[in-house]
Amino acid sequence: MSYTPLKKIFQPCLLALGVASAGAAVNAQESSQDTVAPKRVLELEEVTVTAQRREESAQDVAISVTVFDQEQIANANMTNSGDLATYTPSLSVNTRFGNENTSFAIRGFTQSLRTTASVATYFAEVVAPRGQTSQTSGDGAGPGTLFDLENVQVLKGPQGTLFGRNTTGGAVLLVPNKPTDLVEGYVEYTNGDIGTERLQAVVNVPVSDNFKLRLGFDSNERDGHLNNVTDIGASSLGDTDYVAGRVSVLWDITDRLENYTIFTYTDSESNGYTSQLFDCNTNASPADNPFFIFTGPACQNQLAQQEANGQDGFYDLVSTVNTPITTIEEFRVINTTTWEINENLILKNIAAYAHLETVNGSDIFGTQFSETAAGLSLGVPVLELVPNLLDSLGLNNLAILPSLADPNREFAVGVSTINRNFPVTSQETFVEEIQLQGMAMEGRMIWQGGLYYETSQPDGFSGNNSASFLSCELSTIEGNDPSEYNCMDPLGGLLGGVLVQEYQTEYLNQAVYAQATYDFLDSLSGTLGLRYTRDETEGFGIKTRHTFILDQAQAPIVTKSRPKVESEAPTGMLELNYRPLENVMTYAKYTRGYRQGSVNLAADPGLDTHDYETVDTYEIGAKTSFGGPIPGRFNISAFYNELTDMQLQNGYISSTAGPTTAITNAGEAEIQGFEIESFLRVSESLSLNLSYSFLDTELLKQGTVSPETIAAAVTEASGNPISGQLAGATFVPIADVGDELPFSPEQSIVASLNYLVPVPGEWGVVNLGATYVYTGEQRAAASSATPHAILPDYELLNLNASWLGIMGSNFELTVFGTNVLEEEYLTYVSGVYNTLSFETRQVGLPKLIGARLRYNFGG
Repeated sequence: MSYTPLKKIFQPCLLALGVASAGAAVNAQESSQDTVAPKRVLELEEVTVTAQRREESAQDVAISVTVFDQEQIANANMTNSGDLATYTPSLSVNTRFGNENTSFAIRGFTQSLRTTASVATYFAEVVAPRGQTSQTSGDGAGPGTLFDLENVQVLKGPQGTLFGRNTTGGAVLLVPNKPTDLVEGYVEYTNGDIGTERLQAVVNVPVSDNFKLRLGFDSNERDGHLNNVTDIGASSLGDTDYVAGRVSVLWDITDRLENYTIFTYTDSESNGYTSQLFDCNTNASPADNPFFIFTGPACQNQLAQQEANGQDGFYDLVSTVNTPITTIEEFRVINTTTWEINENLILKNIAAYAHLETVNGSDIFGTQFSETAAGLSLGVPVLELVPNLLDSLGLNNLAILPSLADPNREFAVGVSTINRNFPVTSQETFVEEIQLQGMAMEGRMIWQGGLYYETSQPDGFSGNNSASFLSCELSTIEGNDPSEYNCMDPLGGLLGGVLVQEYQTEYLNQAVYAQATYDFLDSLSGTLGLRYTRDETEGFGIKTRHTFILDQAQAPIVTKSRPKVESEAPTGMLELNYRPLENVMTYAKYTRGYRQGSVNLAADPGLDTHDYETVDTYEIGAKTSFGGPIPGRFNISAFYNELTDMQLQNGYISSTAGPTTAITNAGEAEIQGFEIESFLRVSESLSLNLSYSFLDTELLKQGTVSPETIAAAVTEASGNPISGQLAGATFVPIADVGDELPFSPEQSIVASLNYLVPVPGEWGVVNLGATYVYTGEQRAAASSATPHAILPDYELLNLNASWLGIMGSNFELTVFGTNVLEEEYLTYVSGVYNTLSFETRQVGLPKLIGARLRYNFGG
């Protein structure tokens, strides 16, 4: 274990992200003009959170929590889930389907593809809408949510007792600004590198004393940073292009009855993401890898051509999908009614509706293997791959293959294209929660309890088209007419085909919960929370597989499935808080967490369900505040987690489903570590934030899915033992026994400073700042799958300079830079090096310099 990165925190180049409020900054400027004023006593600003469904100081909550205000979000140019994770120790993301559709991981609790979220995201106390099961969608902080917020709170550890949906990893709370009593607002314009252009506007209008409106608008565009070296589809990928709107209505019906309604709408359409081919397995051979003959030489040929053409840069890649696209359209209504029955009892009702629709088309592996390069038109010696294969196809030689060659076709290892009849996700979610909060025993006990109901229903089929392990003209498979597919398969559909996926998934989540905190003494309190959850997931899947013998289309093979999973479990929390001193709070807690079982319609029958997982979490911590010449806060927590039946992803290639996943309930895993959150106000002009996370994770026992079970399931589904053997040979777990858990960096650091420049008060307020981020090595694939299983560590440095109240006006100007050291870093690898004889990856964002001009009015 090395702590070398800690030394880099104090490098001279660090000058700070803004952490002081504008009000504090103004006070400091006023003080600088009064040379005879006595020395001011430095004070700390209180950070208010809603981590326990009520407002309280972050220093009073026995939860490890990271909080960002809107100024910090803006200065770091955060626009989606991936950006949020960059600046939060212990929070990671899986970016397989791009930044817009990332899934969160906290403390090693990862959401694998086709499992439910291990980290729940809440906007105004309502969980993010679910997506469908074919690709990752929903469940996160998507485009258009990170503006006009009071704060963002990242809660670490199981939070299932009080919050709507049970999760094992934690919760991310997005708290929007509520309408106020003032006529106020702002208009903001941002321009920067890579075609960055953003416009925001917010206006708050108190229509009357008891009826207030707040309207917000956010439009954001940025060119793609990934250069597509082909002339197919888009020339660049990884772009941003969304419009989001928000209307908030606050109605004080009486002095004790409040109704708060939020309408949100987001429309995002980008070119999406594609993996980048970067390495070939030159040690493989047809004898030990049946796919090498198709992919090995073709991989080497593609990389050689890109190098010869000068198209092998860090951000260069190949995409051959005719319509590369990622769209997200989301509409939400959240209504919260709060009734203060008396001074000791509050009734709250939360009702919400959301509709989520997504579309995705991408070249999953970023390959362009021509028929010739893939060996398909050269008389492939397929007999060496699978004994008796030609006989089973009714052929005696492949001499006719060269005559079938088509320069418009390529060997598709795994390509996902749009289906013009239905999207990837089309899902409606309804949430209803009734909650009571109160005090009893002369204020010594604070309690709350409630009922939770959530249902998510499809409003039609969802899915996509995909091509795998055959040669196709990819533009032809985007259509809905199979007769137009221009494909050729020398293996006669034993493994490859064009797959049309049509899925519907229904979710039902119900729970009852209660929690109470009792003050035994002024310095000692205890909390007990209990919850009982019942979850149900049911899916209906239709997979239509179009196969070919050479270039002759065969009758489609239709597979239907109706998997269903029900799970229920009690969960809870026991906690003791002790205050040995007024500004020191220590705690010890035990939490039982739970994540529901679910269905996996993309897998073969027998592999299409998985059970729930549980975790037992033990945590101790301390939260301290101190004064003196350098006041500050120092919070530390240490934790140990025992996971049972952990849900882990395993990859394989199916003749009925193409490259797909099976979710297994692993036997055991453990996670331990500690986190530090600290803040120092060094002077009225200088402040420092430092966060550190250390994780030690290990998979102790693998699940029941194995190459043999994969082979048996595919054989039964396809009726062909050769297909089953090939599928079993492609089995790839996401982690081996003894491996670290995926997307769990051992060390992560975020350090930021803010310096208030001493200038005359009439000039305004000038802040300089910087943020340093270190993310340690983290696993992205199993040790046995690829030599590239570990993502290298990386460092990012962001700078910002803000001039508020320019010369006494209402204008603000901020200049910012992200990744100013131009770090080239990886965010994902596919883990197919040993199976498919090549490896692909996804890369992080390059340097971006921009400026933001803002005009504030009213207030």
